[in-house]
Amino acid sequence: MKKWTTFLAIPALSLGLVACNETTTPTKETNVTETSKLTLKEVYDKSIKVSEELESVKVVVDMKQTMQMPKQNANLDYSSLMDMKYIIEPMQIYQTTTVHGKNQVVDIESYITKDASYMYEGTSKQWMKLPQEMMEQLTGAVDQYTPVSQLTTIESYLEDFTFEQDKKKYILTLEESGEKFKKLVQEQVNEAILQNMVGDQKVLTMDMTINSFSLNYLIHIDKDSFQMNKLDFILDVDMMIVGEKANMKQNVKFDFSNFNKIDEIVIPQEVIDSAVEI
Repeated sequence: MKKWTTFLAIPALSLGLVACNETTTPTKETNVTETSKLTLKEVYDKSIKVSEELESVKVVVDMKQTMQMPKQNANLDYSSLMDMKYIIEPMQIYQTTTVHGKNQVVDIESYITKDASYMYEGTSKQWMKLPQEMMEQLTGAVDQYTPVSQLTTIESYLEDFTFEQDKKKYILTLEESGEKFKKLVQEQVNEAILQNMVGDQKVLTMDMTINSFSLNYLIHIDKDSFQMNKLDFILDVDMMIVGEKANMKQNVKFDFSNFNKIDEIVIPQEVIDSAVEI
């Protein structure tokens, strides 16, 4: 599980777009008759506030990733679709994930609470009760999927974002390949690479250099509720890993909905009764 959650954490690479104190302009494709005069910083602050007060949310994450190391003749090509319902306090989570890899499809279903966590993995066809240390890992990974986590990460880069609006939403976009973001990208790629390679992690971390990259962000914030309901992230990185060329491409789409509309998530008794402890 750590392998997949690490890659899904990468969208948290924060970026930014134009001056925080400038008001938004209508998109070219949309005729907006009543425009908001709020600045990007004002919209951001309002969105952070409602996100911090969030009680529950539905999150769908659609991720595609490829990684190539030509000298090793190694190609990692997979996609995943995660659908999660999340009640924040007390913590209750129901999540399904389908991972498509080379000649393999893996279905995962899980329930996570503060007291116990259960996971069903399609190839074993068995519910498992997870140990405490794995519960903590999963909980930490889930927190990265919340709107407030994504918004907090981009705060330092707001001035780099382009800020527009249409009738229903504020639109934040970023297309960047500049040196300003290189260190941030490298830190995130380091974390992802180390979960998918064997060997001395310290050596890999020290001997991984990004030669070039491009990244794109698209964020939608609802004009009435100020909830962030969409985040798309694209990353394309050329790098050297222990002296070998490698390329990683990642396309991740977050969709947030059902804000504060999930009342309860109940772990079925048959799941509890049939689960084996690992």
